Amino acid sequence: MRSYRTRGRWHRAGMGIALLLSVAAPVGAQQVLPYRLKGLREGVLLGTGAATFALAVDLNARMDPLTTEEIAALDPSTINGFDRPATERWAPTASHVSDAVLIATVGGSVATLALAPGDAGPTTIGVMFGETILLSNGISELVKTVVRRTRPYVYNADPDISVDEKTSKTARQSFPSGHAINAFASAVFLSTVYGHLHPNSSAKPWIWGGSMAAAGTVGYLRYSAGKHFPTDILTGAVLGGVIGWVIPEIHESDRVRVAVGPGAEGTVVGLSVEF
Repeated sequence: MRSYRTRGRWHRAGMGIALLLSVAAPVGAQQVLPYRLKGLREGVLLGTGAATFALAVDLNARMDPLTTEEIAALDPSTINGFDRPATERWAPTASHVSDAVLIATVGGSVATLALAPGDAGPTTIGVMFGETILLSNGISELVKTVVRRTRPYVYNADPDISVDEKTSKTARQSFPSGHAINAFASAVFLSTVYGHLHPNSSAKPWIWGGSMAAAGTVGYLRYSAGKHFPTDILTGAVLGGVIGWVIPEIHESDRVRVAVGPGAEGTVVGLSVEF
């Protein structure tokens, strides 16, 4: 019962993020959506994400789980000193809470759909976020099935960790952290899009700080749960952050702006280019 109550609190936290965004939205809001969709580009992005994910599913189906003999032969001393402490971690509750915080973080990104101006705004940002999540999961799952790194808890001699847990296929999918890549992709996507939609908003630092803190919490909980090594989480954070930033950036349509206004000698036309 405790884990379900915990999840409920974090689901409500996701609603809180959405409320914060809706309150902050009017400050310095863009009147025109700064993004544009292009058929070929979206097809390539969505197709790449779907293809990598499909390949990962196929490779995962061919992967054999660890045997009890292989597990017994594992030696934590062979793990580098930075990652080794993770082999002493095991906390199922932390794993459950990490799921809930991830949902809240993704929920904050979904909430940006309601803030997009124009009839096409929610659809455009929805496609962009779909590309972000599809690419994040496709890359994450593909690398997991290729690298096949054993999770920290498999090294742990804690009797509370069942043999079934250690001999499951997911026990060989530690690198990179899927939770971290999704959390940081969502957090950076949310903060970047919010900044583009509301360039003069005083809430931008709070959006960045809150979303990144939530993503960082997900990473820490995955470490505390014994699910991932620190390098798994750091790699996932970098990959997710890059994807979450690149997708909005390549969809921007207002890098070149033309302004027309009165001047000392009549009408003045100004041109500005943003990089």
